[in-house]
Amino acid sequence: MTDASPEPFGKLLLDARTARGMTLAEVSASTKIPVSKLQAIERDDIENLPGGIFTRGFVRSYAETVGLDPQDTLAEFEARFPDESSVATLHATIEGRANEEFVRRQRTAKSVVWLALLAVPLVLWVLSALIPGDAEAPAPERVVAAGAEPAIGTGSEPPPPQPPTEPSEEPAPPPPVESPSRPDPAPTEAVEPGRLTMEMSATADCWVQASADGDRVVSRLLRAGERELIVAQEEIDLRVGDAGACGFTINERPGRSLGESGEVVDIRVTQANYLSFVAE
Repeated sequence: MTDASPEPFGKLLLDARTARGMTLAEVSASTKIPVSKLQAIERDDIENLPGGIFTRGFVRSYAETVGLDPQDTLAEFEARFPDESSVATLHATIEGRANEEFVRRQRTAKSVVWLALLAVPLVLWVLSALIPGDAEAPAPERVVAAGAEPAIGTGSEPPPPQPPTEPSEEPAPPPPVESPSRPDPAPTEAVEPGRLTMEMSATADCWVQASADGDRVVSRLLRAGERELIVAQEEIDLRVGDAGACGFTINERPGRSLGESGEVVDIRVTQANYLSFVAE
């Protein structure tokens, strides 16, 4: 006798769901996975699943909802579909490299900021040394009123000397001489280079995968209430596992809806088209 072929993987989840008396719609409401994707998992229809970490996430969430052990179920899935496992491993490797590159860039940016902060006092000190302050004004000369000299007479005594009269007004001191000072350099306005800043926010658990200027920076399940900031100079490639559960802003402006609940959406945001993703 020949051994019976192994039971389809999807039947494992189907039986667990049936044993709990749950419908596909109820599982979909709990996991935020579209019903069509749940049906594809139960039929072992891998071609109609998004693949990679998205499919692995769907399997884990489905198993946990119907009372199965997520890790054991995922291990069984990888054993049945080794191609999917290799794709997920590749994604994990790429994600790790992208995270290392992101951390390196963050450290470089922090170093530049610290250097700029340390340079400010030095620049101020140099400017204060180059631009002299106002020179001290010379003290005004003291004006002394000269008394009248006695007239020399021949036959009469000179009249008694008259007391000197107080001047009616103090003579105005000469204006102080201001030393020429160098004009302050005209301030230059710092122009920030153009960039794209996209902040994702989840109202429910949602898979998010994003690349900034070709480098993978995000690839994870965004939990309800969590946020993720994505910064790029030229373009952002974004894939959302549940368009209805994920909102965003672009350059601090609210973004429009990306789609319906449970819909998997791929978009590319660039400097030329980002306004089309801003809410009107």
